Amino acid sequence: MYGSNRPRRYLFLGILLLFLDPVYSQAKEEKKLIEPVPQDGFFNNLNHPDWGAVDDILIRKSPPAYQDGVYEPAGQDRPNPFTISEIAHKGESGLGSARNRTAMLVYFGQQVVEEILDVQRPGCPREFFNIPVPKNHPFNPDNLDNLQMPLQRSRFNQRTGQTAGNPRQQLNEITPFIDGTLFYGPGKAWTDAIREFKRGYLKVRDPSTYDDIAKQFPADNDIRLPFANPPPPADHYLKPVNRFFRLGNPRGFENPFLLTFGVIFFRWHNYIARSLKNYYGEDDERLFEEARRRVIAHHQKIVMYDWLPRWLEIKNETTFFEIPKYIRDPDEACTGKLCAFNGYDSEIHPGISQEFQTAAMRFGHTLVTPGLWLRGPGNSTNCNWRNHTLGMPNQPHGPSYRPIRLCNAFWNSREPVDSTMDDIIRGMSSTLAEKEDNIVVPDLREHLFGPLEFSRRDLVAINIQRAREHGLTDYNSIRKAFELGPLPWEHVTRHLTEPEKLVDLYQNDSSKLDLFVGGLLETTDSGPGPLFQKILLDQFMRIRHGDRFWFENKGNGYNFTDEEIEEIRKVTLRSIILKVTDVREGEIQEDVFIHKPGDVCRQPCQLNSNQNLPCRVNSAQVTVLSENCTSLKHYDYFTGSGAAYILTFLGLGLCVPGTVGIMICMAKYRAKQMQRGRQRRSPHRPNDDPNVFAAVEWVGPNSDERNVKVKLDRSRKKIHVEDMRRKPLRMLDLRSVKQKVHYRLSSDGLQNTIAIRVQGDIDLVIKFLDLEEREKFKKNVDNFLVDLQIEREIHEFTEKSIYDNAQTKEERQKYLDKFFRVICLQAFKRQPGQLQIENMSGDDLNKIIKIKLTRTEFADALGLKPNSIFVRNMFMMVDKNNSGFVEFQEFLDMFVVLASGDAEDKARLIFNMYDVRRQGKLSSKEFARMIHSMLDLSDSSISNTDMQALMNTMYKTAGLPQNADIDFESFAKIFASDEYESTLKKATLGIEALGSDGKQGGQSVMAKKRTTFLESYNMDHESGLQRKNTKIKVKAKSTELPPSPAGQKLYEITRKIENYRLQIFWLSLYILVTIGIFLERAFYYSFEREHAGLRRIAGYGVTVTRGAASVMMFTYASLLVTMSRNTITFLRETFLHRFIPFDSAHAMHKIIAIIALLFTVVHCVGHGINLYHISTQASSDLNCIFREYFRATDVLASFQYWAFGTITGLTGIILTLIVIVMYVFATPYARRNLFNAFWVTHSFYILLYIFMVMHGTGRLVQPPLFQNYFYGPLFIFIVDKFISLSRNQVEIDVISADLLPSDVTALKFKRPINFEYKSGQWVRISCAALGKSEYHPFTLTSSPHEDYLSLHIRAVGPWTTNLRKTYDANNVDSESWTPPKVYVDGPFGEGHQDWYKFPVAVLVGGGIGVTPFASILKDIVYKTTQPIRFPCQKVYFLWVTRTQKQFEWLTDIIREVEEKDIKDLVSVHIFITQFQQKFDLRTTMLYICERHFQKIAGKSLFTGLKAVTHFGRPQFQEFLESLHIEHPEAKQIGVFSCGPPPMTLNVDKACAEANKNEGYPTYSHHFENF
Repeated sequence: MYGSNRPRRYLFLGILLLFLDPVYSQAKEEKKLIEPVPQDGFFNNLNHPDWGAVDDILIRKSPPAYQDGVYEPAGQDRPNPFTISEIAHKGESGLGSARNRTAMLVYFGQQVVEEILDVQRPGCPREFFNIPVPKNHPFNPDNLDNLQMPLQRSRFNQRTGQTAGNPRQQLNEITPFIDGTLFYGPGKAWTDAIREFKRGYLKVRDPSTYDDIAKQFPADNDIRLPFANPPPPADHYLKPVNRFFRLGNPRGFENPFLLTFGVIFFRWHNYIARSLKNYYGEDDERLFEEARRRVIAHHQKIVMYDWLPRWLEIKNETTFFEIPKYIRDPDEACTGKLCAFNGYDSEIHPGISQEFQTAAMRFGHTLVTPGLWLRGPGNSTNCNWRNHTLGMPNQPHGPSYRPIRLCNAFWNSREPVDSTMDDIIRGMSSTLAEKEDNIVVPDLREHLFGPLEFSRRDLVAINIQRAREHGLTDYNSIRKAFELGPLPWEHVTRHLTEPEKLVDLYQNDSSKLDLFVGGLLETTDSGPGPLFQKILLDQFMRIRHGDRFWFENKGNGYNFTDEEIEEIRKVTLRSIILKVTDVREGEIQEDVFIHKPGDVCRQPCQLNSNQNLPCRVNSAQVTVLSENCTSLKHYDYFTGSGAAYILTFLGLGLCVPGTVGIMICMAKYRAKQMQRGRQRRSPHRPNDDPNVFAAVEWVGPNSDERNVKVKLDRSRKKIHVEDMRRKPLRMLDLRSVKQKVHYRLSSDGLQNTIAIRVQGDIDLVIKFLDLEEREKFKKNVDNFLVDLQIEREIHEFTEKSIYDNAQTKEERQKYLDKFFRVICLQAFKRQPGQLQIENMSGDDLNKIIKIKLTRTEFADALGLKPNSIFVRNMFMMVDKNNSGFVEFQEFLDMFVVLASGDAEDKARLIFNMYDVRRQGKLSSKEFARMIHSMLDLSDSSISNTDMQALMNTMYKTAGLPQNADIDFESFAKIFASDEYESTLKKATLGIEALGSDGKQGGQSVMAKKRTTFLESYNMDHESGLQRKNTKIKVKAKSTELPPSPAGQKLYEITRKIENYRLQIFWLSLYILVTIGIFLERAFYYSFEREHAGLRRIAGYGVTVTRGAASVMMFTYASLLVTMSRNTITFLRETFLHRFIPFDSAHAMHKIIAIIALLFTVVHCVGHGINLYHISTQASSDLNCIFREYFRATDVLASFQYWAFGTITGLTGIILTLIVIVMYVFATPYARRNLFNAFWVTHSFYILLYIFMVMHGTGRLVQPPLFQNYFYGPLFIFIVDKFISLSRNQVEIDVISADLLPSDVTALKFKRPINFEYKSGQWVRISCAALGKSEYHPFTLTSSPHEDYLSLHIRAVGPWTTNLRKTYDANNVDSESWTPPKVYVDGPFGEGHQDWYKFPVAVLVGGGIGVTPFASILKDIVYKTTQPIRFPCQKVYFLWVTRTQKQFEWLTDIIREVEEKDIKDLVSVHIFITQFQQKFDLRTTMLYICERHFQKIAGKSLFTGLKAVTHFGRPQFQEFLESLHIEHPEAKQIGVFSCGPPPMTLNVDKACAEANKNEGYPTYSHHFENF
């Protein structure tokens, strides 16, 4: 039975064990879990999580005493800290501690401060509370008036310092707890950076020392942890931070003694981690945390129970200050404030107090020694005192012992620790601290380290100034706050040898006495005085009892056991040293903080600041030579930046003239290329005619050369010049030549050039294929002149001289213009100022009077062909002396008749022109020839039937039988009868245009002349010519300008304001927005962002540059909108065009670009100033302003760094270069001469925006803002670009290319498939022969119904000029020439497509603004032929132009419209506005002939059109109002104008006035401006 139950028992036990094992394992695991000590202090106190956290404020035990109650430093009426330091804290050094305190105690105290307190970092932006250096001070040997020792104010809580109820509160950047910050770093990332992540170790430099703790050193700082790294004052230059170890204390390398403690506790951590390995295994994280927890506890114990009692008070060798127990005995009586401290209390604030930070803890400064003895291995009989080996400048020489001098060891700590760390430890245990008094050694009071610009400072002055900066009140007020009574002066100054000096310095006012001064004067041999003692004790008690992780606190459930606590209490600094170094037990005393009599190796003598110190060392009397402290040095942070600064801005500045120079050179090179392009090789074509020669004519320096044929006409005694297609170009008339003809032959080069100069004519300069061809031509001309009995003279010149001295058409034309002005002046008796010839010299007038017009020039003056009968007859009539030239007086006589003669005079002038034989009569053939010649002027013709009908009518009017001769009396009946006398008499020049006062019947002559009814003529085949009268009034008026230049200028300005009101409104609005953006940013950076500090460094230059930067962002982004052509095309066809002048987008583009350039210059100049200021500042000061930019602490932020080492600086320079290039090549000169370069450089806008985005991403001053302005316009622009790219830009064949007069090139090319457009729209084209990527905009002149596209392009720039050359068939030798293809992009819209929606439409074109109407007119006629209902019943086309020369190419289009307009839909009127102010003789002559021919033929004499030609400006209002009479049924009339703003504004005003009339139709105005 028993045996049978055993298996069951085993089974039950097994199941029970399986069940309990997870529970046991979980319990075991929970036992292992610990709560790590928080490194940032948060949630150390669970009730107040932020108490004791990083960046907690310094608490105040006394009320603040800021000067203004808010933040201004206190004590501004107190004495200069330098003077206080000199009187109260200067004295003899070398007095040892009265209570045998050692240097170990002093420097351990420094590392205690580094553990609980860090207020070293200045505020950001930097605020300076500098200390003026008095004259005769060691820092001021030159007795400067403005020398100051820099002192930066501490960081503070930004939420404080705003009101008196919330004064400024400074921050402690680390936790106040003794929590290992000193060893493990201020944060988790720092800790990870110094960990080994193996064995729980901190990272070791040499892995081979893992098991030899005493030989371990921390790893090198090759990852550049951000340790404090001021320049060592002994060297006075910055050193790289990677020379340090990887330790936890960011300021642990200030001096070798502080660093020694860092290495000791580094080793101690690894020692503990190794000892825990057997218990926790290989779990690195657990080993590390457990070791860290124990090291913190050991440190807490040493600080609180070993160091602090000896620091506060040493009564004798064995009696120290008694620190209250952590947990008070229940039966222990307690009184006073210390009773509140009983174990951990979450209501105790552990924060550092202001009084502790600024004064009490600085009590240790009086204990600091000027140096430290070094002691090697040995015992009491052989202390082995050693020299230090750290190389310093200005060292004393000779056999001596050299201790470490503190002033020269600042920030040069690594080398001595590396080589002599154990010697330093022995030395600190033997070297006595300075005496407990008010004296501070010179190493601190005169030779403390400082920044580069002030390498040595006074620590006492800093202590005093720091307390004032923190707003601490006076000494006695703080005593009162700590329940101590005030002390009189005699008690405070009892230790001073000259107390009256301090009393007088404070003006006997103890309420001004600074805390540090008064507190340090309380010092006794035992230690700090009552005030500092209370402050110190209060602080450490609050730290101990406010720390939930204090090693003695057993209430949190995660801390040490009693046994562990007892083990912790046994740890001393001596025991740690013995375990982690090679210092042996007999080499240092039991209490390393005190050196009692009889302890091992007492120091040979107390070190002082004197250079020579007699001392007995190692049983020998020697002289100890102390190092000299290096003197104060200054530094200019601009050093090394000057050359780069000057060269950079000089280089950028020179980029402007440099780019201009490059542009000019490119233009000159381009001009030379064009010049070479003009220099054609003479075509060598076989010619059977010995009198015809092929050559190249040089026309002038600014004109293209042309292939010509020179023909010697012996029968007519002329030399004709024709193009290769036999079109006459010019001629030399030799019939009346009396003087010699001069040859000029080229003597250099190919010797193929000849110039022929004939009296009174311009030179004929031609080039042949070679010398042989030229000589052949010369021989024939010689024979030709011999036959004509004309003498010749031959000269030889260089080819260049021939060109330079040639009389060209261009030069001749200048004098001809003046010739006609003088003629006008004489004819109308005008003042010179009215004809703009008041500045003409006497020599010029003399030359002008002597000018003789050739027949060609005479024809050009009339705007007619030189070989026409009309010109020939008039020339022969005017040339009264038969000289072959028209002289000044001859031309004047003719002109007077034309200008002011009566009807009979003008009729006789015409009669005499055709009475060539002077018989006093014209035969019927001569009369018919006269009519044909007039028609020939306009390239028109008339059928024989029509001619006979016209002559029959005229003969009938004169009462003559058919085909009879016509004398002048009969001629006058036809042309100067009563019916036409008034018209012919009024056919004078526009006198009113010059301000004539001649009035007839209250109305000027010209006013009567120009007041006429709109008359259109049509041909009735049954009844002949009939005139159709309408009720439409078209009045022409002239404008009288003010006579004075000032009045004219004012008139011009007034007109511009009136004409551009919409543009002015939007431009003003844009400028106001721009100013608003500038002011907003300027205000922000001047006031609202004052805390950032940049303005304090750079002044208000930063305000200007930031404002300018925002304006640049806005303007450069706005440019994208003006570049969105498709969007503008769409919007201009909406109602918005009434309110927004979309046609001015290009002008707005330029204006915005100018504004952008202006602020770019301001921005660049401002940054030049700002960068200078920034480059003169300490790099550390700039770190808080430019926080996005990291650099090594040993690298100064020079100008080169900011300009070339930052993305903002580098992109700024690149952007400046881009802007310079873009703007220089966008000048009119560049666009005119280097359009392709302009086009390419303007494409840099892509780079501009890319670099602008990059410029902002640098976040140098602020987060990027450009996208706020950029994204919207960018979206519009990208969509717009996609629209353009979606169109097919294909190669298109050119059907025909015609060269029209006035330098107009007519292109007709195939219409691409699916190319839909509306009449009046425009396209961008490029020519395959001139570059596929260079597009230019032109208005289509074809109609949408036509199967081709056509353009009429006037040559006004390089590209259009080259285009004309490209399509000039005369330039090509090949007979089978094919015009180059084109690329088309478009169409883009205009605003005139709605003309057909109105029953009556009025089209008004001004100047070249008529171009869109060419397409519209053809479209109108086409639509009338379609079998569809058409709302529009009548269209009036009014073209206002300065001269008829501009519409030669348009006449064919208008003629086609007139021919196809069978429904009489379109009525055309042409207004010529150019008169004497820029005299055009052709205008005058054609006006006279026009009225006669219009009466006779029903169409224009010189255009061949039915359109009526008027001379003057139209009166739009009267015309528009008369439409109501002609079309009473029309309820709405559409008015469409296109041209210069003054004209469109007049049309707009006329519409506005007409709309005021009740019962009239509504006039809807749509306009475009060019």
